[in-house]
Amino acid sequence: MNKTFKYLLAFILIISFLTAGNTALNRHGVEKSSNGVEITIDYNQVWEMAQRRNMGLIEILKEFKNAGATGIFFKEQTSIDLKNQGLAYIKTGSELLTEGIFPQFDGDLNRYYTYFITPFPEVHDRLQKHLGAKIGNIETITDTGEGLFIVGCPVVTDTMLGSIGLGFPEEGFAAAEKTGLNIIPQIRSWPEAKDAGAVKAVFEQLKDAKNISTVAFNDKDIPGFPGLLPHLEGEVKALGVPAAIIEFFPQKGLSGLIHSLDKNAVRLHSIGSDEMSGISRDRALDRYTLAVSERNVRVLYLRLFTRLDGQDWLQENLSFIDELTSGLEQKGFVLGAARPFSGIPFSRFSVGLLGLGVIAAGLLLLERIGINRNLAILGVLAPLGWVGLLFLNHQLARKLMALTSVIIFPTLAVITTVRPEGRGVFSSILTLLRTSLISVGGALLAVGMMAGTDFLLKIDQFLGVKFGILVPLLLIPLFIIAKDGRGVDRLREILNSTVQYKWAFLIGILGLVGIVLILRSGNDTGLVSGLEIRFRSVLNDILVVRPRTKEFLIGHPLMLLSYYLGTKGKRLPLVTLGAIGQVSLVNTFEHFHTPLVVSLLRTVNGLWLGIIIGVVVIYIYKLLMKLEKRYLNA
Repeated sequence: MNKTFKYLLAFILIISFLTAGNTALNRHGVEKSSNGVEITIDYNQVWEMAQRRNMGLIEILKEFKNAGATGIFFKEQTSIDLKNQGLAYIKTGSELLTEGIFPQFDGDLNRYYTYFITPFPEVHDRLQKHLGAKIGNIETITDTGEGLFIVGCPVVTDTMLGSIGLGFPEEGFAAAEKTGLNIIPQIRSWPEAKDAGAVKAVFEQLKDAKNISTVAFNDKDIPGFPGLLPHLEGEVKALGVPAAIIEFFPQKGLSGLIHSLDKNAVRLHSIGSDEMSGISRDRALDRYTLAVSERNVRVLYLRLFTRLDGQDWLQENLSFIDELTSGLEQKGFVLGAARPFSGIPFSRFSVGLLGLGVIAAGLLLLERIGINRNLAILGVLAPLGWVGLLFLNHQLARKLMALTSVIIFPTLAVITTVRPEGRGVFSSILTLLRTSLISVGGALLAVGMMAGTDFLLKIDQFLGVKFGILVPLLLIPLFIIAKDGRGVDRLREILNSTVQYKWAFLIGILGLVGIVLILRSGNDTGLVSGLEIRFRSVLNDILVVRPRTKEFLIGHPLMLLSYYLGTKGKRLPLVTLGAIGQVSLVNTFEHFHTPLVVSLLRTVNGLWLGIIIGVVVIYIYKLLMKLEKRYLNA
C-alpha cells in the first residue's frame, strides 16, 4: 500500500470520527434533556392498604405523593377486581333462578348467562359498554326496585371472564385528580378483538380523564393486534400521551404502533409480583435506580412491599419511595410525567461517511496482515457497494455496517499493537491505552450509525451482538499467525504439532470463557450469582458506574501481560483472552438504550482498574519466574 493511499484512508477515518463525534454529542444532548421520571404506585395495593388501615383513599394517596410518588398505575379491572372491591357481585342465571333472588325478573333471566349486579349506576354503565363491546349480546336491567343494576352476558369460562378488562375505577380516577397524581392506565386485550367499535369503547372512559400521562398495555398482544392497529393508533393519538414500553416484556404489535405514533413512547420498568415477595429493599432500590440511570427508563411502576415481618406496611413503603426519589434527584432527574425523547438529527450522507470510515479501517486491517494485492480496487468497489446498499435498504445497511465496525476495530486494535518481543511495564500500559482508543473509535462509528430514537427506546436493536463478540476472538489469533508473513506454514505447524495437556486445558478454558461471554452478552441475569450481584452493587456505590467484570478482571490485565511478554512461543491463547477486554469494550457501546455517558464512564473505570490489576499480575509473574529460577538453580 503506497503512502498516498494510506494518507487518504487516514483522512477518511478522521472525517468519519468527527461525524460520529457530532452525532454522539447530539445524542447526549437528547438523553440529558429527557430527565423526567414518573414514579407510579399500584392502585389495587393502595386501595387494599387504605381498607386495612381504615383510611380514606385520598388521605393515603396524599401520603404517597408527599413521599415522592407522581402517578397511579391502574390495571384495567376484571370481574375479580370488581368483586374484591365491592363494586359488583357475580351470579350465573341458573343461580339467580334457583335462589329466587329477583323473582320479578324470572321471565327475563337467562340461565345460560352470567350476571353482574351492582348498586353503582356508573359501574353499571361501564359494564354495559365493555361487556357489550368485548362479548356482545348483553342483557341489562337498569333498576331492580332495590337500588341494584344488572348486566348479563353469555356464559364464558371463568378464566376468560377473569382476564377480560372491564374499565377503570371511577373512584380511583377521581381520587387521582383530587390529589394531583397522574394516571397511567394499563389496557387489557380481549379474545377475538375484531370490532373497531370495541376499541373506541375501551378508550371512551380515558378521554374524560384529565391527568393521564402515559398509556400501557397488559398482555403479550396489544389490543386489536393485528387487524385493529390503525384504530388503536387513532385512539392513543387522541389521548396525546406516550405509550409505555415495558422492559423485558415484548408485546406483539407494540413496535409498529410506536412507529405510527412517531415514536411517542417511554420505557417502563417494574419488579414482578413474584420477585417482590423475596427481594430485599436494597436490591429493589438498585433495580429501579439502575433502570433509570443506565437504561433510559422513564416510568417506574412500584409494587409495594407486603412481607415486612411486623414493620409498619405504610411507613416502610413511604420510606422506600422517599429514598428512591431522593437518590434519583441527586443524579439529576426530575420527578414528574415522563416525556419521550426528541429526535436525534442524522442523515444518509452522515451515515455514508461513517460507513466509509469502517471501510477504511477494514483496508488498513488487510494491509496489516499482508494482503496488499488489489487493495486499491477493493477501495473503490467497497464504497460503491456501501452507497448502493444505503439507498436500497437504509436501515439494514446501517445495522450491517455497525456490525462490521465492531468486528473490524477491536481486531485492528489488537493486530496493530501486538508484537513478538515484550515491552516494559510503562510501555505496555501506553500500548493498552492506544489499543483501547482504536476500539473506542469503532464503537463511536457504530453509535453514530445507530443514532435514532428507535434504538434509544429499544424498539429496534443492534444486529448480531453475539456474532460481533465471537468473530473478533476467532480472527485475532488467525491474523496474528498470518501477520508474520508465513501464515500458512505456521498454521500448518500448529495443526500438526503435538498438543500437551496443559495447552489442551488452556484451550478448553478459552472455549468455556467464550461460551460464557456470549451467553452473558445481553441483559439476562440468569447466569449471574447472588454473590456477583452484591459485588456489582458495591462497585456501583463506589464508582458511580460499574465497570464490566470481563474487562477489568480478565481482558485488560491479560492484554497488559501479553504486551509485557510478547507473542513469542505459545502465548497466542493469552493474547486471545486479553482481546476479550477490547471486544467487551466495544460491546458496551452496542447497548444503545444505555446513556452514552454511562458507557463512557464504564469503559474508563474498566481501563484504570484493569491496568492496576494487570500491573499486579505482571509483578506476580516476575516473582514466580524468580522463584522458579532459584528452584531450578538449587
